[in-house]
Amino acid sequence: MKLLPHEYPDTSNMILEDDTPLDSFINEKQQRLLATVFYSGAEIPINVPFIVAANVGLFSHVRDSGIVPDVFLSLNIIGSEEWWERNVSSYLFWEFGKPPDVVIEIVSPTPGNELGSKLTDYAQLKIPYYVVYDPLQKLSETVLQVFQLQFNSYIPKNDAWFTDINLGLTLWNGRFENINGTWLRWCDADGNVIQTGDEIAAEKNLELSQKDAQIKQVLLLAIEMGLKFKFGDEYLGILSEISAINDVKLLERIVTQIPQVSSMDELRKLYSE
Repeated sequence: MKLLPHEYPDTSNMILEDDTPLDSFINEKQQRLLATVFYSGAEIPINVPFIVAANVGLFSHVRDSGIVPDVFLSLNIIGSEEWWERNVSSYLFWEFGKPPDVVIEIVSPTPGNELGSKLTDYAQLKIPYYVVYDPLQKLSETVLQVFQLQFNSYIPKNDAWFTDINLGLTLWNGRFENINGTWLRWCDADGNVIQTGDEIAAEKNLELSQKDAQIKQVLLLAIEMGLKFKFGDEYLGILSEISAINDVKLLERIVTQIPQVSSMDELRKLYSE
């Protein structure tokens, strides 16, 4: 069933937490980490169409009052680019052909019935997995609770690995957006976190920097030997200047030009121009 925009469920009065539409900075960052990793150039082990979103309303039928999970993941969706063009602002089950596969609730300083009514509501929506992340331990001493749908209700799951999705969740101590702390992250079967595109880029840049540093040391050694062979002890003064150069290509040029130069001044022109 497809509806015109004016026929969509009314989401104007929906709130994200009980009695308040506001959220904490940390919760907002946590939601973004869980959602945007899928769209940041990360290496996600999923080969089917999917949607991941934060704070988007779920509606199972037209008259449904709706519910807003902090984050959800839905695989094998039927929806196409048409829903974007038609401004489908909520996850309408009849548009996408199925309920989400995983919903995640992050317990805020003011709990919002995550282990009460929401446990029942998500089960009624036939969502296979329900995750409650309670970093402040507001609900219990258990920080991460995972539930799996069995028939029409949830039963506790002993781990946070979703075999049929090929993804899991894990707690990770590290730095995200300049904040050090414990974060809930998606992970692979071995428990390795799925890196964001920024993390992958930073890692590659570090590898390149380390490689350049190694190349620089080799080039400086070659320059030192070349200068000593050609100019004797006179090379010592200029070597400290050359050592401050970080441009690998320029150092390579100096190595090749040492046999051709006849004086220190001529050599200096190579890197002072």
